[in-house]
Amino acid sequence: MTYRELINSVLRRLREDSIPTNWSGSILDAANVTDYQVLIGDLVNEAKRQVEDAWNWSILRASTTVTTVADTQAYTISGTSQRTRILMAQEQTNGTILQEMSDPYLQFTKYPASSVQKTIPHYYSVTGISSGLVQVEFDPVPDAAYNITFRVVNPQDDFTSAATELKVPHMPVILGAWAMAISERGEDGGSMSDMVAIQYQNALADAIQIDAGRTVGEVDFYAS
Repeated sequence: MTYRELINSVLRRLREDSIPTNWSGSILDAANVTDYQVLIGDLVNEAKRQVEDAWNWSILRASTTVTTVADTQAYTISGTSQRTRILMAQEQTNGTILQEMSDPYLQFTKYPASSVQKTIPHYYSVTGISSGLVQVEFDPVPDAAYNITFRVVNPQDDFTSAATELKVPHMPVILGAWAMAISERGEDGGSMSDMVAIQYQNALADAIQIDAGRTVGEVDFYAS
């Protein structure tokens, strides 16, 4: 569903006027969109973020490769953001899976400088955000060019344009935004609010269960 369709679906449930046509550019600059409709657009984005953060959705997964440079430890991962989640990292030549290491242990490996290893990386650590991109450091420090592929989950940016398509399941987003809109109106103490909240939780749980069937083994639990 598009951003405009999501907003209108919530507006209909609230018995409010729908947005009749696509707007041009950002919703904040659209002449045919009321302040209340903009508010619903904000709530749609809030619900979208909740749904995206609730599960590592298969539709949001992507692969991006970092090519190392000899004697360089820190890198940014292209195509990522502050909300990106890393699922795994793999060196392409040998197929080695890199293990994630804690930041304190990464700092421990840097000293004394004379004993720092330089070879194919076996570990990575997320060290922050640089220019909006996830930054990682490798250990050992690369001694040559290695292609290391990161499997990541990349949530979509907040929507502003009418035709932007939602990737995650739409029903939890609609119900979540509707529940927030009811609360914003001050009707959160009534049975309608409780009903919509339950519908949202059930829709989200059902969507996660369906998507989990596409990611074999990720939710399996084995007792030790």
